[in-house]
Amino acid sequence: MEKNDLNTLRKIMNEGKKEFLKKGFKDTSLRNIVKQAGVTTGAFYGYYSDKEALFEALVTPVVSGLRKLFISAQKDFNELPADIKQKIVYNYTSDESKRFIAYIYDHFDEFKLLITCSDGTDFSDFVHDLVEVEVEYTLKFIESTGNDALVSGRITPELLHIISSAYFSAVFETVKHDMTKEAAERYVESLNQFFTAGWKRILEKDED
Repeated sequence: MEKNDLNTLRKIMNEGKKEFLKKGFKDTSLRNIVKQAGVTTGAFYGYYSDKEALFEALVTPVVSGLRKLFISAQKDFNELPADIKQKIVYNYTSDESKRFIAYIYDHFDEFKLLITCSDGTDFSDFVHDLVEVEVEYTLKFIESTGNDALVSGRITPELLHIISSAYFSAVFETVKHDMTKEAAERYVESLNQFFTAGWKRILEKDED
């Protein structure tokens, strides 16, 4: 791409991001994006078919990056021996959540778009994909360690989905409330302690 083309693209993306953050996807005007970018509508259409394509270009890389990070952590844990998994499961979750938060704060504007500005796009429910991954690997953990939480009825796939949804929704409150990274780290650590207590009740048998 030539220098002038690259500069035009950067202007469109920068102004698009500002407009989406200010007004949300639904209320953002394509006309205003091109006006603020100082380009013509024709120039815009040379890069994107519509404002949704621009929104997609802004957020897709971070969605893919977070999913890759999350799945990699799940796979690494899943490949550990069963006894090791049982021993480190709670600490592992805490450590990975720190990496999760670090990634979010490295791309805060993009996650702000996803969490607060994406209504009306295909990304309005992007957290659902993370929940599905979490459910899949939690079930693998239960099966591979011989845990009886499912067969005993202490948890069901439906309850697991609800718990996972609640956790991720709570984590992304950090973005909704514009927490500093340091405040978010403290908040998520407290959140992990709360959810860990619940998971222990589900995964560990009561000793009579």
